[in-house]
Amino acid sequence: MNMKKIIGSRITQARKANGLTIKILAERTGFGAARIGNWEQGTRSPGPEEALVLSKELVVAASWLLGISNDPHGEWMDHVIFEY
Repeated sequence: MNMKKIIGSRITQARKANGLTIKILAERTGFGAARIGNWEQGTRSPGPEEALVLSKELVVAASWLLGISNDPHGEWMDHVIFEY
């Protein structure tokens, strides 16, 4: 599976685990529903800043969303990756 598909499936998994529709996630993050749909389908991927916004709303680590970590709650890694 390519990285875009992995990232897309993780966004979908986290969104559904939080009981959110794409429309509601779009409203809460300020990203367009089509954009989130593209990410979930694996045709595009979010950048680091977008992943941080998603991670806060979906209550998972951005590093996990981006396929860097296999721990969805490994927030310590986000500090290392995104702050330094």
